[in-house]
Amino acid sequence: NVSIILKRLSERGVIEKYGDKNGSWRLVDKESQNIDWYNAQVDIVPVRWPFGIESYVHTMPRNIIVVAGSPNAGKTAFLLNFVALNMDKFKIHYYSSEMGAMELRSRMEKFDFPLSKWRFSAKERSRNFADVIAPEDVNIIDFMELSEDFWRVGGMLREVYERLTTGIAVVALQKAPGATMARGGVGSLEKPRLYLTMESGHIKIEKGKNWAHKDLNPNGLTCAFKLVQGCKFIETEGWHQ
Repeated sequence: NVSIILKRLSERGVIEKYGDKNGSWRLVDKESQNIDWYNAQVDIVPVRWPFGIESYVHTMPRNIIVVAGSPNAGKTAFLLNFVALNMDKFKIHYYSSEMGAMELRSRMEKFDFPLSKWRFSAKERSRNFADVIAPEDVNIIDFMELSEDFWRVGGMLREVYERLTTGIAVVALQKAPGATMARGGVGSLEKPRLYLTMESGHIKIEKGKNWAHKDLNPNGLTCAFKLVQGCKFIETEGWHQ
């Protein structure tokens, strides 16, 4: 009886075979949301970035931003500077996969203002980040950790994206020194609207989809810097191709 019912549902287009395993089916999802592009308001999320990246690439609601850096390139310093620049205007959730309370405090003590001035929520998290994303807020993941199956990173970024409504997510990823993409390769490049790579002393805009100026292509721009005291970025050469 079950086989007959499944066959009839398949003939009606309600289900279809799934995978190679016999007896596996999936529900056919024919729903899709209309995109009302004509009446849409072009909103920009007015976040500020270290190195003034907002002058080259706009951030919009539901944007994924990736910061792919080699070890000790300054990813965490970049993210904490981002928090400092935006914590007075946005609700920020910072998820750390490698720092506990004492280490995070020691990092924040290096900044030039009292600890009492910091305004953000810090939590330990190392997996299933999509489950804790705040859809309307600024979410920072430091960092999305993968020790194997690096191809999964694209799907993990998509899961985060699907949780967002008007908020954004800034995701740090590890990359090999000299590589143009994080572990996971091109899969990590598909969903982000802004993709930054960091080496010791250099940051590059690998991908910037929402140009701040129609005549200035931000893709490929590089900026050189010195990282002082583990928290202060000093530009040694401004943005250039």
